[in-house]
Amino acid sequence: MPSWWRRPVTVVLMTVRALVLDVGGVLVESPFRAAIRWGEEWDLPMEAFAALYAEYSKVAAPGERPPLWHQVECGQVPLAEFIEFMRESFESLLPKGHRARYLTVSDFNPFSDAAGHPEMAALAREARRAGFRTAILTNNVAEWGAWREVVELEQFDHVVDSCEVGVRKPDPAIYRLVEARLGFDGEQVLFLDDHAGNVAAARAIGWQTVEVGEDIATAVAEARRILQSHGA
Repeated sequence: MPSWWRRPVTVVLMTVRALVLDVGGVLVESPFRAAIRWGEEWDLPMEAFAALYAEYSKVAAPGERPPLWHQVECGQVPLAEFIEFMRESFESLLPKGHRARYLTVSDFNPFSDAAGHPEMAALAREARRAGFRTAILTNNVAEWGAWREVVELEQFDHVVDSCEVGVRKPDPAIYRLVEARLGFDGEQVLFLDDHAGNVAAARAIGWQTVEVGEDIATAVAEARRILQSHGA
């Protein structure tokens, strides 16, 4: 038996130094829940709503132009252009005279009345007081900036918004941008997001993660446990 066979193996884990939070579904109401409510208010049939979600969920092949909605979230295309796309899509899905055929930019903002999650706001305050660096990482639309009035931005060292930086989750480039601004990387970063794909992408570059579900309190408790186990 080799002499090294029974030697203990020491695994060194990096200490968490930064907390990064998503907006929709984490700091404020879930964008999917808000969109469903918006669709119900506009009396959209399931087929119309499914068409919008399909555009959001598309994944471009290498070298292919990104889906229109992704371009909106990257600040490359105004929301008005997507509204025009919606109206064209609705022509074959909605009866004549349906009010959604005449949507305007001001009509399409599921976050216009989104409420904040106080438990997440408290987590950010606690982390900042304890000496952790904090940041927001969000895929968002320039015309939907009202969320900034709901979130306590003063509790965050940086805000990385896809519509301002021209790249969106789950592209690794936007996670690296957050690392550069915070000055920490890999396991030094704890990230909370409600989208499984975004969480997986963060985990792939070494971030510690908590996927946020319907039970906000459970996610906050897990994040708090991780932060408290590391200290700052």
